[in-house]
Amino acid sequence: MANRSTARPRRPVMRLLAAFVTVSAAGGVLTAGLVMPAVGATGAVAREGVDLFEGIKADLGDDTLSQASTILYADGTVMARVYEQNRVVVPLEAISPAMQQAIIAIEDSRFYEHGPVDLKGIGRAVVNNAAGDGGTQGASTLTQQYVKNVLVEQAAARGDKEAIAEATASRGTKGYARKLREMKMAIDVEKEMSKDEILNGYLNIAYFANHVYGVEAASRFYFSKPAAELTVPEAAVLAGLVKNPVEYDPVKNPEDSVARRNVVLKRMRDTGHLDAQQYLDAVNSPLELRLSPVYQGCLNAHSAAYFCDYVTRIVKNDPAFGKTVEDRQKLLRRGGLTIRTTLDPRVQGIAQEAVDRHVNPGQPVRTAVPVVQPRTGHILAMAQNTRWSPEEHLPGVTTVNYNVDQEFGGGVGFPTGSTYKVFTLATWLKSGKSLDSVVNAPPKLVTGQKEFTACGQKTGDPKDFNNAGSESQKNGRMTVRDATRNSINTAYMNMARQLDLCEIARTAESLGVHKGSPDVKNGVRGSEKTTALDDHLPAAVLGTQSIAPLTMASAYAAFAAEGLYCKPVAVLEVRDSAGNPLPVPGPQCTQALDPNVARNVNEALQGVWSGTAARVSKPGRPAAGKTGTTNESTNTWFAGYTPYLAAAVWVGHHEGETTLNRETINGKRYHRVYGSTIAAPTWVDVVRPASEVLGLPSDGFVPGTDRGLTTINPDGAARVPNVAGRSVASAKATLEAAGFEVVVSSKRVASEKIKAGNVAQTSPGGGRSADTGDTVVLIRSSGPAPKPAPKPKPTAEPPAEPAPPAPAPAPATLADEG
Repeated sequence: MANRSTARPRRPVMRLLAAFVTVSAAGGVLTAGLVMPAVGATGAVAREGVDLFEGIKADLGDDTLSQASTILYADGTVMARVYEQNRVVVPLEAISPAMQQAIIAIEDSRFYEHGPVDLKGIGRAVVNNAAGDGGTQGASTLTQQYVKNVLVEQAAARGDKEAIAEATASRGTKGYARKLREMKMAIDVEKEMSKDEILNGYLNIAYFANHVYGVEAASRFYFSKPAAELTVPEAAVLAGLVKNPVEYDPVKNPEDSVARRNVVLKRMRDTGHLDAQQYLDAVNSPLELRLSPVYQGCLNAHSAAYFCDYVTRIVKNDPAFGKTVEDRQKLLRRGGLTIRTTLDPRVQGIAQEAVDRHVNPGQPVRTAVPVVQPRTGHILAMAQNTRWSPEEHLPGVTTVNYNVDQEFGGGVGFPTGSTYKVFTLATWLKSGKSLDSVVNAPPKLVTGQKEFTACGQKTGDPKDFNNAGSESQKNGRMTVRDATRNSINTAYMNMARQLDLCEIARTAESLGVHKGSPDVKNGVRGSEKTTALDDHLPAAVLGTQSIAPLTMASAYAAFAAEGLYCKPVAVLEVRDSAGNPLPVPGPQCTQALDPNVARNVNEALQGVWSGTAARVSKPGRPAAGKTGTTNESTNTWFAGYTPYLAAAVWVGHHEGETTLNRETINGKRYHRVYGSTIAAPTWVDVVRPASEVLGLPSDGFVPGTDRGLTTINPDGAARVPNVAGRSVASAKATLEAAGFEVVVSSKRVASEKIKAGNVAQTSPGGGRSADTGDTVVLIRSSGPAPKPAPKPKPTAEPPAEPAPPAPAPAPATLADEG
């Protein structure tokens, strides 16, 4: 029973073996002297298995070998390699003769003499295996090994574990079946490929330990040189690896590696590739490794790791690189792409040094800065004060890219604070208003339900807006230019009253602005998620929506480009493994703003250096920008530009609404943190040296023509109601209903007709034109003026001393203004 059970599984294998001998004889592969005894002994079995054997086809497909994709900086230097298998395919002439000789000597010394299979080896293996323990001995030619490796490679590409196991089986009937399948496929392969082509294929596909595939990648990894430059001892080390990459790993097992190398060298001598002296010189040479590790993915990109990750996600998300995400992932990790990016290594180094210096990476405070080129959208740098690594439990380590949207590996973005005011300013100018228009900026502004317009409909959000705690606490009537320079909240809210909130959002969106992550539309639960700026509440004017720094930098770059908005560009060109270019979108630019509007924005934003950023060292060239600080200083910003570079710096905590106030940063405790505290100095320390290293001109901005009205505008103009004689309460209600702010002066004036306490006059006066949102000052009556004393009758006595004059009335003051 036992003998029968062990014999049965071998019957199909014996049929295949007999069939192999028969078919080989018919094809002239085996000599007649060897074939005839075998056929005579197994003729019936052979005929039964011929059809089975003939059915095996060398379907190795047209798939190219898996190769690493290389991501390059703009100057062509390597940033990182992304791969499933670290491999670089090269032609045979790019592999040193020593390497070719070494692999033939140790793996198949008669490779150029025999056919697809080695009969001597087969005979020896059959005898030994028949007497052995069920394992199968070698005798595989290089062609058979090549077939095996291709089958494994194809199965790995499909993720087919069962096929991998079948292609690597070494024991029992599965081992025999695998060997016979390889034999048949080897016969077919040698009908299609030359010996040189097979040798080249083998050297490119073989595994050389340490996640290195192919001799070119192995040569670079172990010896930091191309395979064309391998010496005899180096070639022998690599040739010795393929039998057992774990045991003969020269990094982990150098003594075993040297012993194996010497075996290879002896075979090279015995097969005539080395003479006695060459052999002695090589065998006595030390093992000299010069390792150049290549880490999988973006870890090897160092400070550019976040940008590298961003690029890989662009490839995965872009249909230009494949119909499905799986196709794109496969192309990136196995397709041997060469991806040249926009990142400038010099600017990247400057940006990384600046963020690390201003906020030490070991602290919980985070900072990020992307640098964008106006008129092209090219991303020149992308830095943050953390290190990219999947080991996110370590301090200062994260894979979250704070510069970009959630879709590309970022977070949800961050509230932008007053950097968002620039879109209200642009909308103001688009509507024909002026930088010199006068707006009111009370210390505190209380808004009601119907004081704003959104998409043509009256809207509001009962809320208090104030300037307390802002970087500049100026109040009162001021020009839009001054309101921008000093970032006055209430002035901008009064500007927004004269605009449509939807138009402000549309201006921002025309400049590429969107939320950092999808949210439910209009805040309605259950609705479709969107990244559109659909929050049209008045508070959005002051930057409440969460936006990624790259989005803000690109939007600000449009002002530098006189209204030309360009989508961010990270990839310049992509080539496949054969060097053929793949379609890559070029700059995608649109004229989002009238150039004159952008020029006037530039004029206003250049005032930041004498306003909220007055204490920041100047960039040394014409520059414009805007600070931003959210409530309780949870997020601080500086977004700005020169005519040639734009950047946006964010500083804050990456999780939750944690204040930066009273935080100790780089050993210094800050009572209060604004956009000018850390973000603006970081911006200067990025843009100033970057401009110098790039050799950029120090030209200024083209001046604009302010075509707007200076005090009255056609959309928001109104006449001040005449409220003289009314009570303060009635007058206030009338004026507020007309859209004006009201302040009651402590000054009083005499009036014969208006009783004391009622309104005697206003400033501006009744019937005068003023902007809605302006402040009207109420001056109350003190009643009739006192009657003059009667003239004294003539008397002989000297005249009395004149009475002292009445005190002069107090000067007018604006309550709550400073």
